[in-house]
Amino acid sequence: MTADPLDAKDEPAPIHRGAFGPLPFSEHYHGPIWHFTDSWALVSMIEKKQLWATAATMLNDPEELIIGASRIIQWYERFGDELPKHLQLHLQLTEILNDDFVSTILASPAYVVCASTDYRVLNQWRNYGATSGVAVSIDPHAELIPASPPPMAGFMFLPQWVTVAYEPAEQDERIRRVLSNITGGQIQPVLDSPNAAAANLLIRGLLAALAASMKDSAYAEEKEVRLISYLPEGADPRHRGSARGVVPYLEINHYPNFSWDLMGLGGLTDSNAALPINEVRVGPPDGESERQRIVGVTSLLRANGLDAAVNGSTIRYLRA
Repeated sequence: MTADPLDAKDEPAPIHRGAFGPLPFSEHYHGPIWHFTDSWALVSMIEKKQLWATAATMLNDPEELIIGASRIIQWYERFGDELPKHLQLHLQLTEILNDDFVSTILASPAYVVCASTDYRVLNQWRNYGATSGVAVSIDPHAELIPASPPPMAGFMFLPQWVTVAYEPAEQDERIRRVLSNITGGQIQPVLDSPNAAAANLLIRGLLAALAASMKDSAYAEEKEVRLISYLPEGADPRHRGSARGVVPYLEINHYPNFSWDLMGLGGLTDSNAALPINEVRVGPPDGESERQRIVGVTSLLRANGLDAAVNGSTIRYLRA
């Protein structure tokens, strides 16, 4: 999702004027990230050098975006007066939240890569078939960018790692921080400019990311952290078949030094670098079969130029 924050004219600049995460830096997660997947998906990840971000409407709980959007509406109705007294902020929030906000979020959702803050999460190993599953440790600070974004002017939302908020009090505090930051963060110049349409688009993107960062407390044992992203303006999602039907997804590349590319110094960047993998843990149980799986994953990584460590799950579990 993009917008030209400074100029309402129909004369796009030749390059981006800036790029930032959809949520404030206060929400960015800096700790361990473990992406659980199966062996087939791991081979695809490594060989294609890509993560696949799934449309948030197609995740395990089909109601979770509705829950997140509804929590934002409820919070603003109860506590909106506690936000900074900024006329344009309240005009924008009132318009967006009263404009069939839930349906808008569902029609144009964020795209997410799901992970956990810990690899010792038995429920996740169950979900990914134990012996066929792996947990992949990813650098939380690596620059991850939608694959082959089209040339655009204005701001671009970049993928951002964010922990999932499960408890109502935690959700309330996140909503407060994010909405309060609008008048003091990178969106403020847009909000204060005459370009109300650009401000509206940026705030809608921020609210969509906020909705995708909350889940029902019943899922708290997953210890989930998410890479939240958006389709670049003018781009279409790719699609794959699954048990849930046809699933829209977004390809994500590792793009070191992307900020240099924004400044026109593309010769210093690599738009298709190997994924920033720190370690891979193979699924339980331990023993001889685990050692075989370690050998296989190690061979895959080394054949593709990665020197990440490969270890066992340290969990003595075998699905019946």
